[in-house]
Amino acid sequence: MNRLSSERLSMHTFFRAVTLVAVTIGFIACATPPKPRELDTLEKLRSDPSLPAARKKSPDLCKKGDKMLADATAKWQSNDLDDSVRASLLGTIFFRHALALTDQDKASARIADAEDALGATAEEQEKVQKELDDTNEKIGLLKKLNEKTALLMAEESSKNEAAKKAEEERKALEAQMEADKKAMGEKMAASDKVSDAELALKTAETVNAPKYAPELYKAAAEILARAQSDLAKGELIAAQTSADIAKKKADEAAAAAKPSYDKDAQAENNRKLADAIFADASRIAGIKARRDVRGNLQRLILAIPADMLFVKKQTVLAPGLGTVLDPIAELIRKKDYQSFPVQVVGHTDSKGKDSAMLALSAARAQSVFNALVTRGVDVRRMMSSGQGGAEPIADGRTAQGRALNHRVEIIFLYQ
Repeated sequence: MNRLSSERLSMHTFFRAVTLVAVTIGFIACATPPKPRELDTLEKLRSDPSLPAARKKSPDLCKKGDKMLADATAKWQSNDLDDSVRASLLGTIFFRHALALTDQDKASARIADAEDALGATAEEQEKVQKELDDTNEKIGLLKKLNEKTALLMAEESSKNEAAKKAEEERKALEAQMEADKKAMGEKMAASDKVSDAELALKTAETVNAPKYAPELYKAAAEILARAQSDLAKGELIAAQTSADIAKKKADEAAAAAKPSYDKDAQAENNRKLADAIFADASRIAGIKARRDVRGNLQRLILAIPADMLFVKKQTVLAPGLGTVLDPIAELIRKKDYQSFPVQVVGHTDSKGKDSAMLALSAARAQSVFNALVTRGVDVRRMMSSGQGGAEPIADGRTAQGRALNHRVEIIFLYQ
């Protein structure tokens, strides 16, 4: 009786242990995977302080971005990482597109302000020109007075005293006219200097000097304000001096800001192109697209399984296979992506001699290279190589893993 009770107790303990192990395994299987980096990027972008303005400008794009964020979150929480990454990238494209449209409106507003300022300057120059014309008209009247004075002196020699007084008046008027003309010239010269400095500062703003060269831009703006004040008070020499310095500072700010402005603009353009080409590549059936960062160099990798191109250990494309290269060639030839160099890299598993696997991978890469050339890809954009089994993407201890490691990768390179 004691023996039977002991056996029952042992069996009961065994079943409890099995049940505990099963529950533990189920809990581990249901755990949420780590959040994809693309989803984290999308969430941060949705919190961008500039996004509320973008929502007013491009509500449809932002609604699409919100939907992609919701889809990406749901896919992540349901363990569907590939769909989560794809939705995250599409959402990022929508939000960045909306932000770019808002930035474009801001740039247009800055240009409009610059045009208004130039218009005001033109009005001031027109006013000065009118004053100069009035002075020239007075000079013309003075010439007529000179002629009349000469005639009176010739006809009435007895009126020498009157003629002398008229001559003195003429000389005084002539001196006054010359002084007025000189003053108008100096005022116009100072006004031109200030206008040149204003234009230089507006030019610096077109390359976002307030952001990329803030100290130089601030100095130019302050000195220009001083020049405008001096001009308004009639201190023309001081106005010209300050305007010259302001223009020089504004030119320096523009020159200092332009490389960073161009670099950021190019980087932003490259990011947009990278997002677009990843989205296009993700739609090609039978291949898996992924991104890889190596220092400043970024890569978009399209992995083609070897069995979609070759039979067994062959290095020549098999008849009836290789149709996946048609959409890939079309993607490489697309006008928007022609600035991206392309690598064709062959890979194998690690089962076999290293030299043989290296030769097999290089030969297969060259076959794909040649096939892309026959499909219209510029040979100067591409290079091919073989890595053998040096870069596996799956467990080489299983047949399935070895099959995945046998592949040819098409790699787009960009900064």
